[in-house]
Amino acid sequence: MKFAHIADAHLGYEQYRLPYRAAEFAEAFKRAVEISVSEGVDFILISGDLFHQSRPSPETLKEAIEILSIPRDKGVPVFAIEGNHDRTQRRISAYHLLEGLNLLNLVGLREERTENEHLKSHRLGNKFLVKGIFKKNGENIEIHGMRYMSAAWLEKNPLREIFKPKGDAILMLHQGIKEFVEEMMGVLPESQRDYFELKLGDLPEGYLYYALGHIHKNFETTYGGGKLVYPGSLQRWDFGDYETRYRWDGRTFKIKDGTRKGFYLVEDWKPRFVELEVRPFVDIKIEADEETARRELEHLGKRIPGEAFVRLDLKWERPFEVSRFYDILPVRYLYVRTRFERKLGKGGKPGEVPKQEEYFLPVELRAIELTGGKKLENVEGIIELFISGEWEPKGRGAEKVKHEPEEKTKTPREKAKKPREEQNEGEARRKEHPPKKGNDLLAWLGGER
Repeated sequence: MKFAHIADAHLGYEQYRLPYRAAEFAEAFKRAVEISVSEGVDFILISGDLFHQSRPSPETLKEAIEILSIPRDKGVPVFAIEGNHDRTQRRISAYHLLEGLNLLNLVGLREERTENEHLKSHRLGNKFLVKGIFKKNGENIEIHGMRYMSAAWLEKNPLREIFKPKGDAILMLHQGIKEFVEEMMGVLPESQRDYFELKLGDLPEGYLYYALGHIHKNFETTYGGGKLVYPGSLQRWDFGDYETRYRWDGRTFKIKDGTRKGFYLVEDWKPRFVELEVRPFVDIKIEADEETARRELEHLGKRIPGEAFVRLDLKWERPFEVSRFYDILPVRYLYVRTRFERKLGKGGKPGEVPKQEEYFLPVELRAIELTGGKKLENVEGIIELFISGEWEPKGRGAEKVKHEPEEKTKTPREKAKKPREEQNEGEARRKEHPPKKGNDLLAWLGGER
């Protein structure tokens, strides 16, 4: 018996609003399916988040249909569950459409009884628990599972009361498990329960293989005599999901390797990770003066591939001219995050409130003086500060994103974008622009924009 275990394909995800990233997510899923079929698997498991959204676009649906036609045409059945990204409260989802085209078999709790060559149903209260079935050479494998459920739902409906395997069986879930999340992320406070919905002891025992999804880093262990596996996402999800991380220690960059991207082939219940080549994500953090940062990043830049996505975190006590780092790191996508902390002069006592002149630059003190009243009366004076070039707002936590060079062929949607359009996702914010009106200028100086 041989099968493939894939999770978190996230088809249709235009990461950082870049359409070509959605194409790369689709290509990774296609490669995983093609490799699985070429390896002669008996069936394929998809443990949730096949799509990035519950209402995928027509283009995304077309991609899914084309890719899932590969195993269907070879007689390889696909069993799937819905993840938190692509599940829906509606009665019919995109998964039902794919099932109607004989592209996959949806297992889990359903409103109606569903029976075919690879599915059978058992009544469970007012619903039906639909299980997958695969037979080969006298062997009979049951594939149990259910879509993503909230922690509150799982507390009221324990999995041990729903799933009771008899014989050889696989359990598919799209959930975070506390012990594994903490092993990868560190101990989490109870207030951050949204990172997990289950504890290890909540899992029913007796399964030969636990095919999990939801956590984007690959992880494998054993539970109750069976293998428990997270394959992780097929593409890198963010800069926390890096390929390589560099941290400056004052003398050199310390290097840490990240996680691999791919899926699992499981033969005779022994999982083997299959790594996919995907776009590299590099995370760099340095606290140094501008001269040191430029020198060391020039050396480091020679080791970073041009197709990489890079996050550069700069910190010092003075503002940076961050545009210079774009040439130092000529990568496909560069996100620059700058921070600075003003260091006080010597002689200050612990707990002593610093004097304004020790903490602010003269031009900053002048701006405070001009805007100190309840009403902004001296608009011209403040504008003059900006026009004179003495003011340097870009150092105050401003964040800039450098996009890749424009390609010769672009879709109409890409052509409509500005060359240096900012990405507004997660920690990236839109580039701050000096406003034109007095009221907006006051809000900008006050840090409200």
